[in-house]
Amino acid sequence: MNIGFEKIAPTPGYPAGTTAAALIGLTWESRANVAIAFRGGLKLALRTVQLGRCCFCRRHLYDDYATHLEHFVDKATFPRFAYEIRNLALSCGTCNIRKNAYFSTWDRRYRFMTRNFVGPVLIRCPVLSVALNSCDAFPAIPANFSWVNPHFHNYSQHILVARGWVFEGQSPEGRRTIRSLKLNEVGQIERRALAERLEARGGALSMLVGAISVLDQHRANDVKDAIIKVIRRRREAAKASGGN
Repeated sequence: MNIGFEKIAPTPGYPAGTTAAALIGLTWESRANVAIAFRGGLKLALRTVQLGRCCFCRRHLYDDYATHLEHFVDKATFPRFAYEIRNLALSCGTCNIRKNAYFSTWDRRYRFMTRNFVGPVLIRCPVLSVALNSCDAFPAIPANFSWVNPHFHNYSQHILVARGWVFEGQSPEGRRTIRSLKLNEVGQIERRALAERLEARGGALSMLVGAISVLDQHRANDVKDAIIKVIRRRREAAKASGGN
């Protein structure tokens, strides 16, 4: 199935009116003009280079409000990487929520496991295969990451996406990403969305055209089931309307 892009390349530059030096010391939530310009400009640049697709599941990004400028390496743990372009990518709301939930659970477990450590505890992050010191630079080679990184890994070498949004891990990084983000639940979301899109179409011919257009993404049986559901709902609605 078409995944749109393999990795974010070339890496976008700093948006007009911004520089790395000007962003030093600013929090991600800063309302400084340079921070606002950076977030807005980078979001537009990433949407172009990512071909409008989520960096994790490769589904199309639709409404802007549901598109998240995602920190691959957690900005709460590593605030110095908040404005590092190679740490940022666009994700859909579903993947963003699941990643945040996984990180929260992982962090609680890590704190519990290290609660009795004597001396400084290494700073770790679930997407990193290495521990970082407070002065270390942003990791810049694929082996530094334990999940599939949209800037450093070719997606299809680690994850294959079959029709029906079935995700198959091709490497430890790919399998870890699929498991942690629950990517194989995406198919259920897409099947519901398919039925809603078909429902929104007017007549039978329009619905058929819509069904044919998504056969590259959905299995034929899933499309057939969605059409049957729409037809049944329309019949039930017509009966209810006739009975009033």
